[in-house]
Amino acid sequence: MKTPLVFSTSPRGDEIARHVAQLLGAPVHLCGSGRPDAAPLVTSAYGQGVPIVGICATGALIRLLDGNLGDKSSEPPVVAVSADGKVAVPLLGSHRGANALARWIADGFRGFAAVTATSDTLYDFSLDDPPPGYVVANPQAVRPLMAALLKGEKLRVEGLSGWLELAGYPVSRDGSQLLRLTESPVPGPGLLVHPKTVVAGLGCTSRAETSEVVSLVRSTLETAGIAPMALAALATIHTHGRTPALLEAADHFSVPLRTFTRREIDREKKRLVNPSAAVEAAIGVAGVCEAVAIKAGALIAPKQIAGNVTCALGRADTPLDVNRFGKPV
Repeated sequence: MKTPLVFSTSPRGDEIARHVAQLLGAPVHLCGSGRPDAAPLVTSAYGQGVPIVGICATGALIRLLDGNLGDKSSEPPVVAVSADGKVAVPLLGSHRGANALARWIADGFRGFAAVTATSDTLYDFSLDDPPPGYVVANPQAVRPLMAALLKGEKLRVEGLSGWLELAGYPVSRDGSQLLRLTESPVPGPGLLVHPKTVVAGLGCTSRAETSEVVSLVRSTLETAGIAPMALAALATIHTHGRTPALLEAADHFSVPLRTFTRREIDREKKRLVNPSAAVEAAIGVAGVCEAVAIKAGALIAPKQIAGNVTCALGRADTPLDVNRFGKPV
């Protein structure tokens, strides 16, 4: 998510605006009478697809948008928050992050998110805005499926369905509306949802280039029949955590780069498919890419080598919580 625009329109909302900005890691803009005008900030942010959080009345934020609204499929999240932080109202982009953002802000102030989208009042989340760890591969299929569910149809799920049942979705083995939960990119009928269960373990030399890393990860995923959207993280040894090629590859795939220490990697020595005496002599561990991939669960693609880079794939049984996987860079 792009860094949101957070602003207040009066001194009454300044304190909450500062808190929200701090929570979101964003700068705060104090606007209103005798202070900078919020209108150009809002217009610019909306045009660039930047999430907007206004500590102001909903009517005030609507007027600041001034009718310059685009297609609902591309609009950014727009949320109005009361001056005491107790009410957060998603105005636009409800299924592009606004509902989740409103709930998150409201939770932070023990308040209430005034979510009004039909699917979000019936279910804990809409299928075009699934919970962390899941990503929709064919969003154009969401609307007709949700419309059918709202008419009383039921969902037939290929894959684990517990997370959907807990959210209130009507799941039945005889359901007419198909949802396929799989890491495979193979197109087919119904809504395709990828669980983010796969980790690409990486090793490299100091001469590695970003294009090498991206190309090898893509080819390894393709050979294994895994969609790039199912990637949860890239992983490597802690000494490579600042390697530009790995960091840029992580940005390319929109996933974090996580690291493990030599000691953590060495614990997987007996599970390696391709241990290397040369690598062990050089850096003290028998292998990097397979060892860090295995940390996810099962090794599904052993070490592949291309130029200055090695890659292996590991898969968890359920969507990976990357915050509990290795350490951040």
